[in-house]
Amino acid sequence: MEFLKSKLEKIMEILENRELVLSFILCIIALVFLIQLFNLQVINGVSYREQAENKIVRTESIAASRGEIYDRNGVLLATNRLTYDVEIYRTKVGVEKTNEAIIKLVDIIERNGDKIYSTFPCNASGDNFSEEYLNNAELKNSFLKNIKLDENATYQDVLNYYSKKYAVEEYDFRDKINVIKVKYEANLNGYSLFNGVVISKDISKNSVAQIEELKSELYGVNIISVPQRYYASDNFACHIIGYVSKINTDEYNNSKDEGYTINSMIGKSGVEESMEKYLKGVDGVKKVVTDSLGNVSSEQIIAEASSGKDVTLTIDYRIQNVVENALKNTLWNLQTGGYGKEPIYEAQSGSCVVLDVETGEVLAIASYPEYNINSFVDGISSSEWNSLISDAQKPMFNRAISGTYSPGSTYKMLMGIAGLESGGIYVDEYYTDPGEYPYAYKPKCWIYTAHQITHGSINLAGALKGSCNCYFYEVGRRIGIANIVQWAKNFGLGSKTGIELSGEAKGNIAGDGVNEWSLGDTLSASIGQNTNLFTPIQLANYISTIANGGTLNKVSLIKNVGDDINSVPLSELANYTKEFTGVDFQPRDLEIDPSYINAVKEGMYAVTTENGGTAADIFADSRVEVAGKTGTAQVASGANNAIFVGFAPYNNPKIAVVAIVEHGGEGYYLANMVKEITNEYFDIYNFDGEKQKIQEVVNVHVDF
Repeated sequence: MEFLKSKLEKIMEILENRELVLSFILCIIALVFLIQLFNLQVINGVSYREQAENKIVRTESIAASRGEIYDRNGVLLATNRLTYDVEIYRTKVGVEKTNEAIIKLVDIIERNGDKIYSTFPCNASGDNFSEEYLNNAELKNSFLKNIKLDENATYQDVLNYYSKKYAVEEYDFRDKINVIKVKYEANLNGYSLFNGVVISKDISKNSVAQIEELKSELYGVNIISVPQRYYASDNFACHIIGYVSKINTDEYNNSKDEGYTINSMIGKSGVEESMEKYLKGVDGVKKVVTDSLGNVSSEQIIAEASSGKDVTLTIDYRIQNVVENALKNTLWNLQTGGYGKEPIYEAQSGSCVVLDVETGEVLAIASYPEYNINSFVDGISSSEWNSLISDAQKPMFNRAISGTYSPGSTYKMLMGIAGLESGGIYVDEYYTDPGEYPYAYKPKCWIYTAHQITHGSINLAGALKGSCNCYFYEVGRRIGIANIVQWAKNFGLGSKTGIELSGEAKGNIAGDGVNEWSLGDTLSASIGQNTNLFTPIQLANYISTIANGGTLNKVSLIKNVGDDINSVPLSELANYTKEFTGVDFQPRDLEIDPSYINAVKEGMYAVTTENGGTAADIFADSRVEVAGKTGTAQVASGANNAIFVGFAPYNNPKIAVVAIVEHGGEGYYLANMVKEITNEYFDIYNFDGEKQKIQEVVNVHVDF
């Protein structure tokens, strides 16, 4: 008993020694670690080492669906469809097996009618430089310099360089060029074990099935499902909607902190560009585990993708369609003599704008020639791109907001109001047209030049009706260029409207900021010539201001962003638009005397309704009372530009229309077009109300 008691006391003494107990515990822990390390490094070391070397963990982006674009009535203009893209990652299988995998992959893709995406500068057959490089020595020399070849190097020298670099010197030509194209694009975009590069977009279901079937032989190849942009109609409203395309290097470097990847699509023009912030959405993220051959062993979604916001435009699909067709028909008639006159063969381009006069909302914008916005989604072909950029008529140029034109006689309404407001003329004052104006360079009125007659004794309304140059020469002489410039600014001319698109031109007001100026300059400026240059959208807002009684509105193309539950506040949208366009346009009441506005309106109404009005015969059978003004502007070469501006209905204005055709000859011809637009507009809106929706349009045009 004493023995046990003694032993217990010794144990208690030991336990009471905390340092000794702690040392014992640490020894036990160290022993466990040593045993485990022995197990990992010695017993199972080879197995674990192989697994670690073969296991690759990477993160992949999950593309968010882009917000859709609608017209004001809910007609779908831009949407998304699910497509399949092919991307490749670098693997550890070696150069030879990688090249073999690429050859098999390209064979599958091309056999099914799909195409490889590559910016390698070769033509379609791969036996020479692309046409773009052949026609651009600077571009070709820059490319050669980057690969350390001199400017005299041939295409064969380039192939030899890349054949050696990618170890395909012994391959037949077709396999060689395919490997070079794929590896060039992959290396250009930094493909690695962790970064994939898309080399084929929107492949067919047959390609998907065959790639999956050979997956074990296609090292590093991955198929991803992507929501791809799709436009309801190839050319419809192309300058308004714009297009998306693959992000370029500069855009990526500027935007990578905002969630873009090297494979992202980004808005390049139109609303797709201006509303990119809202349309884009937020990409998701997933973790992918693969082996060294690129085979996926597991996937885990870390963050779900969030779709972009929908954008509703102010345009009306129906009106836009009418305007586009009317513009095309007008150009055709001018080219072929369809109006009963000699053909004006130069008339190949033009634009038209329709505004709501009360709100400033754009109901339609058309610019011609057009281009196919769907061509850019998959990557436009070199031949189609070269065709677009070499076309002298510049199809991608939005003439409605970027083209600047002399307003010609459509400037005369502004002159009338400037004259009245400045006290230079009076509403009931009559002026006798002398035919040849007696001041400065003694310019003649058009009617005197053409027929050796004059307009006689006329007031402002009569001067607008007959477009009497001498009357407005007199107005200009009386009030001076400073008053004219001020009223041009009052009406928003020579200033950007702030429409939610990039590329808007400012234009120019004749006499603004000019030091050397003569009376002769004032006379030519008074009839819209000299250096007066304005955009169609500016002219449309100017006509709207007259139509609504003197309120200059903020032109708007965006009606809403988001949905009924979660819309972007108008204040936020306004601030964003100012930031994007760099324009802080302030709507304002010009406080014009109503009697002055009425005098101008009467003159515009006489143009379309009274004997002697410059467009009265065309509007004789119009179903709507239109007030308008013809304009003919001289240009440096070729036929004159043709302009027609107007609003309707005369007694209760709803819309303003401006049409311009380059080298269209006379504004008179464009009255036909404006009559068609105004008639169709009121047929549509009087059919069963402004809220009418033509939802069948969606089914007709959106075909996947």
